[in-house]
Amino acid sequence: MQQLQTGSDLQQHVKGVLIDDTDPPDSYSSLGPFPGAEYAPYAQKAYLWNPAGAANNGLVPARAWFPVPFFLLTPELALAAQQRAAHNALQGYKQKKQYHARLKLAMTSSGKSNSSACIWAGTCKPLGGYSVWSAIPPLPAIAAAGDANRPIILVVAQTDSIDQFHDSIQGADASLSSLMVLLAALNILQGTNAAASYTKRVVFLALAGETWDYMGSRRLLYEASLGSNSTAGVDMSLIEQVIEVGQVGRLSGPPDRLSKLHAHSQKGAGFGNTISMIAALTAAAAEEASVAQVDVQAAHASNPGIPPSSLMSFLRINPSIQGLVLTEFDQAFTNPYYASRFDNGSTINAAGVASTAAVLAAAVHRLAGGDPTALKLNMTVVGQVISDYMSCILIPAPGYACPLAQAIMTPDYTYDTATSARNYAPKQYIGVLQVVPPSDQLLQSPWGKSNLARFVWNLMALGSSSSGQAECDPFEQTCSAGQVCAGWRGNSVGYMGKCVNATVKYVPSYSTQFMSAACDDPYQAKWQVTDAADAWHQQYNWPADPMWTESDWPLGVPVLQLYLHEARAVEMAVLAAGLVVTAAVAAASFIAQTAFERHVKRS
Repeated sequence: MQQLQTGSDLQQHVKGVLIDDTDPPDSYSSLGPFPGAEYAPYAQKAYLWNPAGAANNGLVPARAWFPVPFFLLTPELALAAQQRAAHNALQGYKQKKQYHARLKLAMTSSGKSNSSACIWAGTCKPLGGYSVWSAIPPLPAIAAAGDANRPIILVVAQTDSIDQFHDSIQGADASLSSLMVLLAALNILQGTNAAASYTKRVVFLALAGETWDYMGSRRLLYEASLGSNSTAGVDMSLIEQVIEVGQVGRLSGPPDRLSKLHAHSQKGAGFGNTISMIAALTAAAAEEASVAQVDVQAAHASNPGIPPSSLMSFLRINPSIQGLVLTEFDQAFTNPYYASRFDNGSTINAAGVASTAAVLAAAVHRLAGGDPTALKLNMTVVGQVISDYMSCILIPAPGYACPLAQAIMTPDYTYDTATSARNYAPKQYIGVLQVVPPSDQLLQSPWGKSNLARFVWNLMALGSSSSGQAECDPFEQTCSAGQVCAGWRGNSVGYMGKCVNATVKYVPSYSTQFMSAACDDPYQAKWQVTDAADAWHQQYNWPADPMWTESDWPLGVPVLQLYLHEARAVEMAVLAAGLVVTAAVAAASFIAQTAFERHVKRS
């Protein structure tokens, strides 16, 4: 890839690249040594957080431009391509018939176009999706005295990953391990009645689009500054503490020692003091969650600060927030496949994920003002919860055909072209956002949401211990104030949702430089570039918004064909024979026509 970018001679001879990664390398990352360094709240932008990205020598494959198309082969296609390449080598290039590959990867947008131009032309869409957040205890339907000013503990996890081959992304350690920890911790706390006694409100936030320059957190914070309904209840001035769950899927330790979680905080004057937060995590691990066999310790003092994380966005708005990032690593990522298609389920230690969830739940319970003795942890149950999550959002089969997903939503699927079977495999690429719904009701409905966003939303809503029995649907038969319609799968008998007392909301995630033009019909809406957020960007000194987009694609693209191409000599012989035949036919036709004309004249 590096040679193709810089070698003009090579570019003249290479028209496309077929990639076979059946045997993964020892390490690989599609991002650099310090992903998102420009967002860091410290000066050491060259710090090596991602050792696997150091081998890229400045190239960022997930975002780089290449002069020729690249095509990732399936294992079956890779074997076929290898066999045909071996045939070509044995036959001797140019002398005999050869196998060729034809790639059809034409985009609707011009290859020389940028995001502003293609948005204006209507040939691309913004990258985007939906973040989801939930609050415990739920926000009251009518604000109670003193409740509006309740301090907030924010628990954060990212939901997607990145690779240059979008459909191959699984993002097991980064970021699904953290998402599963967040959901399991919420499940633990919702299973008790302790939240009613909390002096602080706990908000669980699953952020979409963070691998694309912290798109999700930037958009959420901007919407909060505007007072949008989708962020009502997440008041930045009330956020006192932030715990972000980072990479924890590879957490493990020797049988005779505790596994170690590392708590990263930002050092320096003006940043929040996290001593009480680390103390709560340490105490929780030693007491309520002692059965999890995990130790928590502060990250190494030589670290410049927090690792790449969404916490960077929140500290940009309010540096005094007490913030931690909880990870499996200390000074650098231990995941050799960070931000790559090789970060799959085979790398995940489910027991470590369950242990982290137990520690997190117990620590948040303490920080929110709960009685430590009121929280009872059953690691067998927590482990089963993690196993259920993994089968749905991490493992390609069953994927969203898993019993849990089928019980709470109607998942989207694709057809396997080879077998015509339904494919429910989860995909961690954020995708494109077709439109932002024009009404709050439609925005907070399942319409236009990905499988993962709907899965997270329904889990957050249905975990509430105070469920109602009234049937509902998100579009017409809606619920009372303070309730949401959860578990809706359709309007048939047995598929209706139930009204539950919960606070769960979707927040759009896309560039703050785009807007979806107001339109009563969402199918007719059009994207536009806007400068409405410029003053806000300047106020908080945000790095430039990259405005990530993806081209529209013609129907039937992409296509790869492997076919047998005759040797040059055979082609020339066929051409010559064709010319001879053509000439003979023309001559015969001329003779016949001349004879006919003579016959007519004699007649």
